[in-house]
Amino acid sequence: MIRDIQVNPLSPALGAEITGVDAGRTIDDATFAAILDAWHRHLVIVLRRQALDEESQVRFAERFGELSPIHTSHHSSTNRAVMYIGNLKKDGRMIGALPLGEMHFHSDQCYQERPALGTMLYSIEVPASGGDTLFANGYKAYETLPAEVKERVRGLKALNVYDYDGGVVERSKMVSPERGIAFAHPVVRTHPATGRKSLYVNRLMTHHIEGLPPEESERLLALMFETIERPENVHEHRWRVGDVLLWDNRCTLHARRDFDANARRWMRRVTIRGDKPY
Repeated sequence: MIRDIQVNPLSPALGAEITGVDAGRTIDDATFAAILDAWHRHLVIVLRRQALDEESQVRFAERFGELSPIHTSHHSSTNRAVMYIGNLKKDGRMIGALPLGEMHFHSDQCYQERPALGTMLYSIEVPASGGDTLFANGYKAYETLPAEVKERVRGLKALNVYDYDGGVVERSKMVSPERGIAFAHPVVRTHPATGRKSLYVNRLMTHHIEGLPPEESERLLALMFETIERPENVHEHRWRVGDVLLWDNRCTLHARRDFDANARRWMRRVTIRGDKPY
């Protein structure tokens, strides 16, 4: 039996808040099917006022698929699929991943052969202002591209690159493919559950489009980045303590607003492993 849940859209671009679900308790199959359907329709879902410890967050995330281990030292000591993000310090040193600053739009793990299918972020401490997350709709971005651009990038792949050690948060500091982890994926990917096409390039990690002259690659990427980041394609999530938020990396991109470095921000992240994009 489906519990008394409600799905409330958050913006014309994407996103929905789900109420009537306690993510820390066992969720029956019918209720989970309704949650999964809402996720596929709205791309990003949030459940507020949750009280999740690490174990219960992992259990909830596992309902969506196999978890993906963290490839850095920032994973939890008890579960390699759990990462803590934020600016808390221990013995004077930052202990979280990606602790500070604005972060350009990107898709998690797009530089891996099997990028993250979804990312679940749970807010433990949030600053009074700033540090919010913006989400962009990759479906809408693709659909609003000029027809000639769609045709030009059809069947092409783009190389994505990232430097774990550098913790890069802006494109100007992107490393070369030889110095980072890199993998090429389709510029336009098809979502395996919805069948819809989405742009799969991003400002932070996409280095170039393979097979094109550098000038054309840069021009097309700049156009696609601009299209992805248009206000009508973006929803901004303002964090509250106890939010558990899940986004679909196959059809969304996300970015982070800057915030006061002296304000505490602490999040627990779990990623769900995906298939190779096509």
